[in-house]
This record gives sequence, C-alpha cells and structure tokens, in this order.
Amino acid sequence: MKNNNLTKIKYYESTVFDPYLNLAMEEKLMDSYEKGTLVFYLWQNKKTVVIGRNQCAKDECNLSLMQENDVKLARRSSGGGAVYHDIGNLNFTFITDIQNFDTKSQLNIITETLNSFGLDCYFSGRNDLLIDEYKISGQAYLKAKDLILHHGTLIVDVNIDDLGKYLKKDCDKLKIHGVQSHSQRVRNIKDFNNDLTVETIKIALKGNIAKIYNLPLVECELIKADVNKYSSDKWLYRICSNGKRIKRRFSYGLIDLNFELKNNVIVSIIINSDLMDVLLIEEIKDQLIGRKFDANLVDSFHLSNEKVASDIRVLIGENILCLT
Repeated sequence: MKNNNLTKIKYYESTVFDPYLNLAMEEKLMDSYEKGTLVFYLWQNKKTVVIGRNQCAKDECNLSLMQENDVKLARRSSGGGAVYHDIGNLNFTFITDIQNFDTKSQLNIITETLNSFGLDCYFSGRNDLLIDEYKISGQAYLKAKDLILHHGTLIVDVNIDDLGKYLKKDCDKLKIHGVQSHSQRVRNIKDFNNDLTVETIKIALKGNIAKIYNLPLVECELIKADVNKYSSDKWLYRICSNGKRIKRRFSYGLIDLNFELKNNVIVSIIINSDLMDVLLIEEIKDQLIGRKFDANLVDSFHLSNEKVASDIRVLIGENILCLT
C-alpha cells in the first residue's frame, strides 16, 4: 500500500442530492487539497444521468424523456461512460496525490466492505465491480496537476427500469458485454443481501477505510462550491459534430472524430468518446489539428498509447478517399 506519506483521512459526506453541487464539490476538494491526506467523499444524487467529460449528451441519453420526467443531465470532469443515478445509488470519491494514489487499496475498501456482508464482490474489466458477473459499480479517474481523483458508483437500490429508459442503447458496446440492454447487465447490491441499505454501507465504508489505511479519520464540513460551471448549458450540451465524421467502438471505448477541413487541412476537431483517459483525448486533438488529412497523416500519427494510435491510423486510412 502506497501510503507512506499519508497522515490522515479527511471524510466528507454530502447531505444534498443536487448533482451540480456534488460534482462542483469534487472540484473544490481537489482545489483545496491538503498535502499528505486522503480525501474520502460520499454523495448521492436525485434522478440524474451523468455523462463522461467527452460524451455527446444527445447520443447517450433520452433527453426529451428526461425533461418530461424531471431527470437532470450532468457532465462530470472525468472520462468514461454515461450512468444513471437516483438516491438508491451511493457515489464515492477518493482524492490524493500521485505519490500516494493506490487503486488497489481504494478498491479494497469497497470490495472488503461489501464482502463483510457475505457478498463476493470483485474487480473486472476496465472499471467495473461485479457480484455474480453482474455490474454493481463503475469507476472513473481524473488526473489534475499532481493529484488523482478516483470516483465511482455503488448501485445499492436503484430503479433499474429507469436506468434502461433514460440511457440510450449502444449496440456495439452491449455486444462486447454479451447483453442486449443496460439493465440486463446491472443488478442492485440489495438483490444479493436484502438487509443492505445506502446508510448501512456508508457506515461500514467509514469504518473500513480507517482500518485498511490505519490512519485517523477526520470528519469535515463541506466547503462552499460554485455550481455555475456544472449547471451551465455550455458545459452540459457541448457541440458534438463538426463537418466530417468517422467513428468506431473499440474494446477500450468509442472513438468518434468530428472535424472541419479547409484545403484538406484539419482546422477544428471535436472528439466524442467514453475513453477513461481524458488527457489522451487532448493528445489526439493536438496530434490532428493543423495536419493534412492524407496518407502522410496515417504514417506519422503517434500517441503515448500505441494501441489507440494504431487503431486511429487504421480508421483514418480507411476514410481518406471517401472524405476528401
């Protein structure tokens, strides 16, 4: 466990169910981070679809039905895919510096807590926690300066029918998981132990995090956070398309490139994606903007992640003739 420089755990718990305030609070906790601490934050939202930083809202969720039923749309700062929240879902957030960041220890807090109630919870895939092969949690990560935020869901007692109504089907993604709908892949934790509630899991998590890290847990008052960014239309409904479009879903996520060409040069680009690494999306943009859309681009396109670079080279190569 990489906690040699940690001195305490700062525990925060939100008592409001406003997604914009709760997401703004994550950013505020990063901005006010105290060196040598592990921040642990628990929060819940009323009915909300939360999309990843680089996703297109209209592609991911049924906006008209959401508006009709007073379901909020929110966009988080981390990557990954769309999720549905209601108050039967418990969200957790860890924040610490890169030196002390330890995914395994953080996930152990979640899995050991659930398994103490007689469950068999384990990590699988790129970001899921499963029980009996059903997804009960998804996670995402955000790196900012020398800090890393790791947050996720715990599907305790969520209305699974609503999840299926408000999230749009991505047939290619569902095919990868061998299911036909979002709700078919997801189960409530309560289904495996009917005595469990959000409150009992909260209490158990607080006790386990102090025990696993062997550090004092300090209960803190929430700091005032500005919700304007997270509730703004500019943040929620960003422009998703721009001229030419090529897209494909890979095992690690969707790559959806939308770009404008002038004299065959890429002058602007928008990328819709559920990739976990938001910095990689920025790297892709930097490598494409200002470049000629021709065979030379295929030969010279490189990223820090060679697998993703190779797939994009193939995708561009297949579309050069038909888009120019």
